[in-house]
Amino acid sequence: MNRKLKETLKMLLYVIVGNTLLAFSICAFVVPNDIMLGGSSGIALALQNFLPLRLSVLSAAVNILLFILGWIFLGWKFAATSLVSTILYPLILAVFEELPVGTLFNENIVVTALFCGVLCGLGIGLVVRVGGSTGGMDIPPCILQKYKGIPVGKSLMFFDGAIILAQVLLKGT
Repeated sequence: MNRKLKETLKMLLYVIVGNTLLAFSICAFVVPNDIMLGGSSGIALALQNFLPLRLSVLSAAVNILLFILGWIFLGWKFAATSLVSTILYPLILAVFEELPVGTLFNENIVVTALFCGVLCGLGIGLVVRVGGSTGGMDIPPCILQKYKGIPVGKSLMFFDGAIILAQVLLKGT
């Protein structure tokens, strides 16, 4: 097997495993324990207050819209790194929505939140490690950096904070 094919297969494996860990974490920890979350999954959770759709469907819609924005403003090369996750994450999320994983971990909310953070971080880290993108809310901060010079980290924290605040306001807690 040539080197280029090995690198591509490694990248694909990391993206699949990373998205699987992320989707599992959402279904096993976030949803059953009402944990608030940033990112595109947080937007999908907030939208569930208005739209009686499954989280995977709302997540797919949000990710597709953000993917299109990334393609328009950041170009095809950036969009290509997000394409696999844009398609794969909602599909894996839909599988986990059908499994009883939400009943596995709900003894202690602090431990639950810790496991959630570790698995989400590990999943995203695997994807980013091989030069991929989880898509979603990575895209608006990248657009702001390109056109306004705002650092990705700062705008990402702002967006995540706004998404979590919206969830707080919608849930009333």
